[in-house]
Amino acid sequence: MEPWTILAKPGRFYIEKDKENIAIIDYHIDEKNRLVVTHTYVDPSLRGQGIANQLINKVIALAEAGKQYIYPMCSFAVKVLSHSRYQHLWDPDEGMPEGGSCTWIRK
Repeated sequence: MEPWTILAKPGRFYIEKDKENIAIIDYHIDEKNRLVVTHTYVDPSLRGQGIANQLINKVIALAEAGKQYIYPMCSFAVKVLSHSRYQHLWDPDEGMPEGGSCTWIRK
């Protein structure tokens, strides 16, 4: 297991190897100022090392620093953010994310 450095640019946290992105999490800021997580990818050779969790933790830290909600659209982000410990990041207008799918339990 290599020690990976997570890089950042607007809308993406990623890990690069040989100038290729081998792990990414994409997001954008919507009209409600929420961080919308749209995509997570980890190269098969890196899976099982907790890298996707490291990437989502970067988005969580960004949201907490900016006092923003996260709106997860990719299934991985929904699964992670469905845990009650992230309730402070749920948009109260949307309810809570439903673990394992790309949907929300609407209020």
